[in-house]
Amino acid sequence: MWVKICGITRRDDAMTAGALGADAIGFVFTQSPRRILPRSALPWIRGITGLEKVAVFTTESVEEILAACDGLGIDTIQLHAEPAGDHERLNRRYGIIYAMKEYRNDLMPGFPCRILIDASRGTGMQGEWRERDIPYILAGGLTPDNVREAVRIARPAGVDVSSGVESAPGIKDSGKVENFIREARS
Repeated sequence: MWVKICGITRRDDAMTAGALGADAIGFVFTQSPRRILPRSALPWIRGITGLEKVAVFTTESVEEILAACDGLGIDTIQLHAEPAGDHERLNRRYGIIYAMKEYRNDLMPGFPCRILIDASRGTGMQGEWRERDIPYILAGGLTPDNVREAVRIARPAGVDVSSGVESAPGIKDSGKVENFIREARS
């Protein structure tokens, strides 16, 4: 089970997530209580190795995304809408995770990507858990207390959590992170 801890704002939280077995960490570079400015985090984000580093965007253009990620060592871009501009430039440099409120084939973007389904659109509200015909990442309202059941019912390829493992917005609770990862893989 692939596990991403998102909404990372501090180096210590990133390192803890990695040490506890997360596969990926997410940095929100768009409007959010968990927003981090790329340049202020440059020194420590660039130095993180051994984890997939995901930069999260909503309405930014391809040019804005490329400028924000330049020099950070980002592996993957998570998009919550198709950005304006040349998508191919993103695909040449980064893996893409495309977030959808609900999976529908007619809403698939015109570029290769992994699918993340988050009915809450990043608000942390729990959506419907159900199995789908595609490999996907489940997000939205997941916590250490419910992720095992979500995985059992929905059979996702991965899970993504942010607020469900926090003591405050952008501040991760190491005990919750550890429990979440353990329960997701049980």
